Amino acid sequence: MKKLLFPLAFLVAGCGVIPGLGAEDNNHDQLVKYAQCLRQQGINAADPPPGEDSFNLNARGVPKDKLEAALQTCKQYRPQERPPSAEDLERMRKTAACLRRNGIDASDPTAADPGIRVGSPPPGKDLDAITAACQKEVDQ
Repeated sequence: MKKLLFPLAFLVAGCGVIPGLGAEDNNHDQLVKYAQCLRQQGINAADPPPGEDSFNLNARGVPKDKLEAALQTCKQYRPQERPPSAEDLERMRKTAACLRRNGIDASDPTAADPGIRVGSPPPGKDLDAITAACQKEVDQ
């Protein structure tokens, strides 16, 4: 299972969003440096859009040791995350529960470890579609 960060409202299984600290310019600049470093390590990471404090990371098909090495190499650029609020943590837990109802192995996040670990979807299931449906369900 891969550990995927899930701070406000995102979900990943091999891909997802890396959060910043807020929409402050210095956090945005730091996330740009982090995404650039990850790309230099061969990881598909998009620069955050202007004014946003997150970016997409796609680690599908990347060997676990390569991903871990890239994250370690680039850790100096990763902004410190703020702990999730109680509301955010509850949303993450609801998302994890939705994923499990749809056949995806997903761990429950905690305040100390606010990531959701997800496994591969069962044959014939589309993780992106399940993720979108769960996000829509939780956002209602």
